[in-house]
Amino acid sequence: MSFSDDESKLINSYSFNRLRKIKQLAFGEYIFPGATHNRYSHSLGVATVISQMFDSVDAKNKGYLTEEDRNLLRMMGLVHDMGHSPYSHSSMALSEITHEDRLPDILNFESNNVVLDNSFGVDPKDLITQTYLGEGALFYSNDKLILLHEFMDSFIDADKMDYLRRDSYMCGLSYGNFEFHDLIRSLTLIPSKSGVYHLGITPDGLHALESFVLARYYMFSKVYLDPISCLYDKLYLQEVRRYLPNGCMPDDIKKFLTWDDTKLIGKLSFLDDTGFELVYDQDFDEIAMQVIDSRLGGYLLKDIVKKAVYRKNENDSQIYVRDDVLGRVTPATELSPLLKRMEFERLHRLRYYAPKPIADELRNKIRVVLEGAFKYAKYGV
Repeated sequence: MSFSDDESKLINSYSFNRLRKIKQLAFGEYIFPGATHNRYSHSLGVATVISQMFDSVDAKNKGYLTEEDRNLLRMMGLVHDMGHSPYSHSSMALSEITHEDRLPDILNFESNNVVLDNSFGVDPKDLITQTYLGEGALFYSNDKLILLHEFMDSFIDADKMDYLRRDSYMCGLSYGNFEFHDLIRSLTLIPSKSGVYHLGITPDGLHALESFVLARYYMFSKVYLDPISCLYDKLYLQEVRRYLPNGCMPDDIKKFLTWDDTKLIGKLSFLDDTGFELVYDQDFDEIAMQVIDSRLGGYLLKDIVKKAVYRKNENDSQIYVRDDVLGRVTPATELSPLLKRMEFERLHRLRYYAPKPIADELRNKIRVVLEGAFKYAKYGV
């Protein structure tokens, strides 16, 4: 990886270096011991991946993208995680301000270290945040910026391409591997009826897209929604609220930036022993949840996890395939039986944890109450 002087100025800033002290997978290292990587290395990786994406698209669509666009994309890749709280996504419930929405204040705080020449005649901080967040007067008035936003916020964006492979590698797994280079090489522009270009792929990237969807499915199944990791998240929220002013991350950006993993690690007692054991983990079922809650809810810690693998619903964005030989643009799901099958697939689990001393007893009681309400074969535990 290599970076320009302007990029290095940001990378060497206080706020960017804070990312060294925020784990990418929060408590993932307690399940996968190698997962000690941080948001700092991920952000450098995203800037590198987004350059590769740009080069691939530019090679097929000469004259539309510029070096200025490339520099903007790289800065977006660098800054995209600077607003994360300690332990990354585990802290989302500790503030009504998302990590994306903190970005403008952080860039203002680092104003002297945010340098980006541009032809829009605007402050570089405004250009970066509007394009990354996908909002603002300048963003909505410029078709090019709408396209550039997709490099960082779409189904096949630079963020996902980096973290899937990085997280998989650091966890010692192969689940997150996909045909990265084939997918990058296939990236192109898809013209819309309104004249706005969107990110899509060429036909030779279809199998790579399939491998990408499967990688997401496997990584969410095995890593991101791991039941013990999710338990750590819940216990973390219970404990950390005691150490935060008013139980929330501070809104003031200077105070917020003083918080990172190292400030909390010595205060989290559950890391020595959670005190709980997983006693039920099945596909979500409303009736089963009602039965368990009504009979045993007072003894159990409940968790419901839900994640779409590809598209959430019919209104969610689709990946299109541009075939210049046949002169047509087609939804990827119409060309791939696998993608069609996975199109609206989602991971939706119902989990219960019990205090360790009575875990076996409660596991058996869950079995009994479900046997009494249904045919037990449907709810094997």
